[in-house]
Amino acid sequence: MKKPAVPSKIQVGFFPEAAAHDSSEHPATFRGTDNPRELRALDFLLRRPSVPREAFDREVGCANGPDLIRRLREYGLGKAHLPCTRIEVIDRDGCIARPGIYWLTPQGRRAVLQWLAKREQGGAHG
Repeated sequence: MKKPAVPSKIQVGFFPEAAAHDSSEHPATFRGTDNPRELRALDFLLRRPSVPREAFDREVGCANGPDLIRRLREYGLGKAHLPCTRIEVIDRDGCIARPGIYWLTPQGRRAVLQWLAKREQGGAHG
């Protein structure tokens, strides 16, 4: 019987490449949204340091999380500020799987929070 590979150990909420994504040379400028599903996604990403794709879909209420993430990136976050880190896990059948984990970099988080503050004051629209 073949022994399954050991999954890589990644501390949830911390990704070593975070520093590379948070370069001051590439600031995030989030242009916003009025879409309720996208607003739920932003709220969830702000509340959790890292979000597995399945949990993202369930919490936000969508069937295609990667497409929703793509739209948020188009609104100004980009892959540099809303990355997807792939991790290795062993699924229930003993096979290696590489699910995606979404997370906001510190600059991405700042950009969303700044947009939300402007929105609260009536100065930003989606």
